[in-house]
Amino acid sequence: MKLVKSLLLGSAAGIAAVAGAQAADLPSRKAAPVEYVRVCTAYGAGFFYIPGTDTCLRISGRVRAEYVVGERYGESDAYGTRARGRLNIDARTQTAYGTLRTFIRYELTNN
Repeated sequence: MKLVKSLLLGSAAGIAAVAGAQAADLPSRKAAPVEYVRVCTAYGAGFFYIPGTDTCLRISGRVRAEYVVGERYGESDAYGTRARGRLNIDARTQTAYGTLRTFIRYELTNN
């Protein structure tokens, strides 16, 4: 019984030592910080550079929702809903001929 116990404890210690040695082999040098979003001030507020390019991009929009409960000329109660949304995408790049601008506006209305 003592032989089985010492064999199990010895194998557990060996596995722990191998796992610890592998973890110690990892490089200790820290990676340089990455700047994911760079602000583009050339075209005004809200623009940022698309990573890896010189193109500035601004994404904006709005959402409006209404809910109305009322009475229809003495009949039963009535209700209504309306939702509107707008998404604006504005991309600008400086070229040899001037500023190249691409603008997309997507509107959605549901009554």
